[in-house]
Amino acid sequence: MALTNTLLLALCANWPPLNITETTLLPPWKWISEHKAKYINSSEYRCDLKNNFQIQYEILRGKRLKIATFPNSKPLSWVTKEINGTLIGHGIAFEIVETLRQRYGFTYDVVVPTRETLLNENGSIIYMLVNGEVDMAAAFIPVLPGLDDIVKWGIELTQFQYVVLMKRPKESATGSGLLAPFEMEVWFLILMSLIAVGPIIYGIMMLRHKLCGYESGVYPIPTCIWFVYGALMKQGSSLNPDTDSARLIFATWWIFIMILTSFYTANLTAFLTLSKFTLPIKRIEDIASNEYRWISSEGSAVEYIVKVDNDLKPLKQSMFEGNGQFMVINIDEIDTILKYISSGTLLLHDKNWLNFLMLHIERSITDDKERCRYVLTTDPYLTRSMSFVYPKHSILPPLFNPIRMLSYMESGIVRHLQTKDLPEAVICPLNLGSKERQLRNSDLFTTYAVVVCGFSMAAAVFTLELLSRRTGWFAATDLSRRPHDPHSGVVRCEIAVFGKPSKTMYPFSHRHNVMNAASATHFVFHGSSSSSPSRSFVNDRSKIASDSSSSSSSPFLWLEGKSSLRRFHY
Repeated sequence: MALTNTLLLALCANWPPLNITETTLLPPWKWISEHKAKYINSSEYRCDLKNNFQIQYEILRGKRLKIATFPNSKPLSWVTKEINGTLIGHGIAFEIVETLRQRYGFTYDVVVPTRETLLNENGSIIYMLVNGEVDMAAAFIPVLPGLDDIVKWGIELTQFQYVVLMKRPKESATGSGLLAPFEMEVWFLILMSLIAVGPIIYGIMMLRHKLCGYESGVYPIPTCIWFVYGALMKQGSSLNPDTDSARLIFATWWIFIMILTSFYTANLTAFLTLSKFTLPIKRIEDIASNEYRWISSEGSAVEYIVKVDNDLKPLKQSMFEGNGQFMVINIDEIDTILKYISSGTLLLHDKNWLNFLMLHIERSITDDKERCRYVLTTDPYLTRSMSFVYPKHSILPPLFNPIRMLSYMESGIVRHLQTKDLPEAVICPLNLGSKERQLRNSDLFTTYAVVVCGFSMAAAVFTLELLSRRTGWFAATDLSRRPHDPHSGVVRCEIAVFGKPSKTMYPFSHRHNVMNAASATHFVFHGSSSSSPSRSFVNDRSKIASDSSSSSSSPFLWLEGKSSLRRFHY
C-alpha cells in the first residue's frame, strides 16, 4: 500500500481527499494509514492527474539541497555560524533562495568554498559545481564566457559596473585653468594654423602678384606672420591689402579668430566659476600607463578576466610588473581598506559594493572637514551580467528561471534589494557643489609661463640686435644680399678701409640709413690713420675730382658717377 500511496501522491492532484486528515508523517509528505487507504479504494475515487506545473512545483518537495555561496560578499551574500556549527546564509541572494524554498518546498544546507575565486581550482566555487559537490551557487556571480562548457548559468538578475575607488586628488586633472577650455587636440590644431596661415597668405599674394601683374603689392612673409599673431590680440590691422583675394584672406582669418576667442572666453569663464572636477583616470589604460598600484577582490570578475580573458590586458601587464594584486577584501575591515587607499592604491570593484563601502566610511567620520576624501570614477571600465550558477546537467534552472527568477529581474526587485539600504543622493559626488571655487596658482601657471617665455625671447632678440648693431654684422649680411645696390660697394669699401664702427650714432642696421650714405652722421672708428684714406679707398687716382691733398682734408669723398659720400672721421 505504501507504493500505491506514493504513486497516488505523485500523480494525482486531488490525493489525498479532503476528508482524510489522518497522517503518519508530517507534511510535506502526507502519508495515510493502511485502513484509510482500503476505505478509499473501496469507495468511489477518481484521480485527477497533475499537470506539468504541479509536477514541477512538487518535484523538489522534501529534497535537501546543498547551496554554495561566498562568505564575505556583503550585501549580496554572507554567512554566519551558529553555536551548533550550522551555517546560515544572508543577503540578497538568500532572500531569493528563501522565496524559492517556500514555493518548491525544499530545504538546504549552506556550503562555503575554501577559496574565494572564480577560477576552476581546487576548493573554488566553480570546482565544487563541476564535481557535483553542491547543487547550486547562490551568489551574484558574473557571467563569464569561458565557463559555459562546464557550468550552467541562471537567468540574468542584474548587471554590475566595475569602477575605481581612489583618494580624491587635491587638484583637478584638467590641468591649468588657461588650457582647460580646449582639449589638447584643439590646441594642437590652433598652433598648426598659426604656423601655416602666415606662409599661406604670403604664397597667395605672391601667386596673384606673378599671375596678374606687378601693380599689386606683396607684404613680406614676416609681416604676414606678425599679422596672424597680432589678430589674436586685436580685431584689426594696420595692413591695407589692395587686392580682393588678400582682403578675403584677411577677413576669413579675423572671423576664425573672433569665433575662437568667443568660445575660449565663454569656456574659461565656466571653468573658473563652476567647480568642475576631473580625475586622472578615465580609462583602464590610464592605470597601467601611469603605473598606479591597485588591488581587487578575489572571486571577482576582474580577477578572472585579468588571469584568463583578454578584455583587461593593461591590468594584466600592470600585475606582471608588480603593481596589482588580488586579495580577500571584507567590507567590515574598513581600516585595512583605508590604509591602502590613503597611500594612493586604487581599489577595483563593482560600483554597488563600493557605494556600500563609501557609506560605511562616511558614517565612521565625525569631522566634517575629513569627509569625502575618497571618490569613485564615473565611467565603468567593465560591465558584466550577474546570475546564479548550477552544475552543467542540473534540473534546477528550468524550474527556477522561467517564473521566479524572471519575475525578480523584470519587476526590479533585485535592483530594489541592491539599493534599498543606500541613500538616494550620490555619496561624495565628483563635483562638490558646496565648495566655493577660488583661483589658485595652478590655474594661472600658464600665464606665468607665457610671461617668462615672452620676456626670455625678447631678451634674446634684444641681445642679438645689440650685437648686430655694434659689430655691423647685420648691415654687412644684409648688404651682401643686395648686389644691385649702387651704394653697397661704397659702404663695404668704407668698412674695409676704416674698420668697423665701435659706436653708431644712428641705427647702423637700418637699410635706408646705410643706403643713403649722404645722410650719414659722425662716426668714431678704431682702425687705420686718416693720413691717406682716400688713396686706399680709390684705386684709380685719375678718377678723383680733386687732388690728393684736398681729398684728405675734405669731409667728402667724390666718386665718378656717384653722389658724394660723407667721410667717416676716426
